[in-house]
Amino acid sequence: MKKTVILILIFLPIVLLITIAFAGRILSTYQHIAVERVFFVDDQGQELDENTVLTITTGQTVATSVQVLPELAADKRVSYTSSDEKVCTVDASGAVTGVGAGQAIIIVRTLDGNKTDMLYVSVKSDGVTGVTLSPDTLELKIGESKTLQAVVTPYAALNKAVTYTSSDPAVVTVSAIGKVTAVGAGTATITVTTKDGGFTDTCTVTVTNAPPPLYFDFTGAVGIVPSGTGYICSTATVALKDFLVVDKSQLGDAEVHFRIISGEGASVDAEGVLTFTRNDVVVIEAYAGNVTDPISHVEVRLAWFS
Repeated sequence: MKKTVILILIFLPIVLLITIAFAGRILSTYQHIAVERVFFVDDQGQELDENTVLTITTGQTVATSVQVLPELAADKRVSYTSSDEKVCTVDASGAVTGVGAGQAIIIVRTLDGNKTDMLYVSVKSDGVTGVTLSPDTLELKIGESKTLQAVVTPYAALNKAVTYTSSDPAVVTVSAIGKVTAVGAGTATITVTTKDGGFTDTCTVTVTNAPPPLYFDFTGAVGIVPSGTGYICSTATVALKDFLVVDKSQLGDAEVHFRIISGEGASVDAEGVLTFTRNDVVVIEAYAGNVTDPISHVEVRLAWFS
């Protein structure tokens, strides 16, 4: 019995040394298993086809997954880069975030062996990313009006609805379509706000109390009486030129024209003669220059009831 114990004590260190050496060889061999390839995979762990395109929208973040082979590779660390960060970004975990409409490529790269794979990304932008109000400054005389233009970006945005507000309605008012009307002398700010995202832009409007280049003056007119925001005519025919004040010093040689912009119960000729054909309320515009971008224009609401 004593001999057996002695033999065990003699050979035990030898066995331990052999075991440690063998384990060290295994560990050393495992530590040197190199990365052979890396590739993007789907939710089921299947390798993505080379033609696969990840489609996301601006502001959306989607996780991606990769597989590093072989399974026993010692160093499976990877890094990610985006070919165009104006289109999409990617974080250290491979999560992709859409930034702007366009196409980009996400590249995964192994630290061991510099193995790579690519994932194509298409970013759609159906949400609003901004709005621009034009012009950004405006000078008007009391009684004048001008319609501002709001451009919502991107062009493909689904909801381009906007609202307008005036910082001082006593100076300028603004309609739902961006039509600004000068009410009193001073300065005010028109703000446009997108319903999607709440993006804003502004236009600074300065109003002077000098008379506008064009305006209607029905003071003392026979058969034309004020009513609410317009006038009621007692006759079916009105010579509008007789009541239109034109400041040639501001308009120069620009020709003045007339047109009906609301109502179907009347007509107006080139000389500004308004003729009612039936009971109706019409809005007449007198403008100087081009109808699409007049030098000056003024509107008046007239009604006739026989």
